[in-house]
Amino acid sequence: MFPAENSHFNNVTYVDAVPNDRDASLTRMRLEMLKSHAFEAAVFIGGMEGVFEELAVFQRLHPNASIIPIASAGGAALEISQNLQSSLTNPDPSIDYIGIFHNSLKIAPDEPRQATARI
Repeated sequence: MFPAENSHFNNVTYVDAVPNDRDASLTRMRLEMLKSHAFEAAVFIGGMEGVFEELAVFQRLHPNASIIPIASAGGAALEISQNLQSSLTNPDPSIDYIGIFHNSLKIAPDEPRQATARI
């Protein structure tokens, strides 16, 4: 079963499950998701289960990409921030998320945005 909101997106990719193995299915999904594009950065906000696996896969596939954990959100992002403190693009623990994104991702506030899906 999938959320009705999936129908609002034209880029949903379905990944076949590994029969009778939830963990392997999630690993397969993460791998497909993270190899789908040449990513320049990953932003981690909060998180719990699986985030550390996603980080490891992301770093393996995109070794030169920036890792931007939002430490003030807590959860796995806080731990990632603490573990990677010396190599982070922006280890700022503030709640100025817009500032963090503009500075760390090099996105100018006046940069045109792409249209987004409406739900």
